[in-house]
Amino acid sequence: MTIYKGLKTIDKNGLPHPTWQFVSSAKEIKNLARIKDYVGWTIRTVKVNGPWVNHYANCVVKKDVPTTVDKLQVRHKNKALFVIYPSWKWKKGGTVLIEKNRVIIEARRGAIEDLMRYGNVEVSYIFQQGKLLHTAGDEKLLTHSELRKILKAQKKLSMKNVILEWGITTQGKFIFYRIEDIKEAARLLIKKYT
Repeated sequence: MTIYKGLKTIDKNGLPHPTWQFVSSAKEIKNLARIKDYVGWTIRTVKVNGPWVNHYANCVVKKDVPTTVDKLQVRHKNKALFVIYPSWKWKKGGTVLIEKNRVIIEARRGAIEDLMRYGNVEVSYIFQQGKLLHTAGDEKLLTHSELRKILKAQKKLSMKNVILEWGITTQGKFIFYRIEDIKEAARLLIKKYT
């Protein structure tokens, strides 16, 4: 599953997500002035016609978004599609591993990068066929409402063998912003760390 397909899947299933749009050039950007941002904008490569190269810019000032998109496109030789959306800072973040009969939710305060890159998990929940089997860590980190939102999203997806990333912004907005196949996620991690 490409990043693009994953974002489209999140949108198609009605999961809350950042206000995003997919563009190839600055000319395609719509209503940028009307969308509220907090710490700037994120621009990410989501699809490339040719070899994959991930270009990423975070916390870009709104007035610089069009220029940044066009500069990144030059680096891709006019063969890329980007997603742009308001950047955020984290209150909490985590992942949902969805397997055939098991769901594992991991979470931590602050940036998800600490969880994804370093394995710093503050709480984890293991569900088997919808029933909570095990909890480890600070159970007070996630409220019952937050846990229900995550499980509701997992049920809406009706997908197996994927990892769904979620976060709660410092403005209190609950968002889902990435989904990928377990095999693809593992391949990318192995490539990244070897």
